[in-house]
Amino acid sequence: MSDAVLERVQRVVARVAGAPRMPSDAGPDTPLAAGGFWLDSVDLVEVIVACEEEFAVTFEGESDLTAEALSTVRSLADLILSKGPR
Repeated sequence: MSDAVLERVQRVVARVAGAPRMPSDAGPDTPLAAGGFWLDSVDLVEVIVACEEEFAVTFEGESDLTAEALSTVRSLADLILSKGPR
């Protein structure tokens, strides 16, 4: 796992979530939805689009954007790494 990619993903998620939904103990294993950042489906789409732009990757709908891949900041970073980010 690239620490630089993980940190960049954390910044993207924090920007989309905003301060009110930013858990005080947020880290790489913080859930993106229930029990963590509390991102809803619209927020998750915003995170996905922002990550595609940030890392110059393209996610493939059903094959990439699974519940598992979108479960935590770390799992999203792993997905990005598998796509070969810039």
